[in-house]
Amino acid sequence: MATTINAETIKRMADEVGHDTLLLLLNVFSDELEQFFQQLSDQPSLSQVREISHSIKSSAASFGADELAMMAQECEFRVKQGQEQWMTDHLPQFRQMVEGVAMEYKRLASHDNPINCLS
Repeated sequence: MATTINAETIKRMADEVGHDTLLLLLNVFSDELEQFFQQLSDQPSLSQVREISHSIKSSAASFGADELAMMAQECEFRVKQGQEQWMTDHLPQFRQMVEGVAMEYKRLASHDNPINCLS
C-alpha cells in the first residue's frame, strides 16, 4: 500500500524547524507509529483503540499523513459510537496503514534531503 505524504506540510515543517530538526521529528513520528502498531497488534480493547486513534489523528495530520489522520479520525468516531463490529472489521486495515506510514516516514528520514524525495 503506497502512502501519500503531504509534501506541503513537510516543506512547511522544514521551513519552521530547520533540516536537522525535521529529520529528528520524522524519526520520532515513525518510532511513535511503530509503537502504536505494536499496541494495535496485541488485541487492544476498544478503549485502547480509541486512545491510539486519537493520538494518531492529531500527530498524523501534523506530519502530513493525511490519509492516516482521516482513518484514525474515523476509527475514533466509530469506537465512540459503540460500533464495535465496524472497528473489528477495520482494525487490520488500520494496523496495516499505521505500519506502512511508519516505514514510509522512516525511509523519508533516512534521506539527506527529504524534501527532494517528495517532489
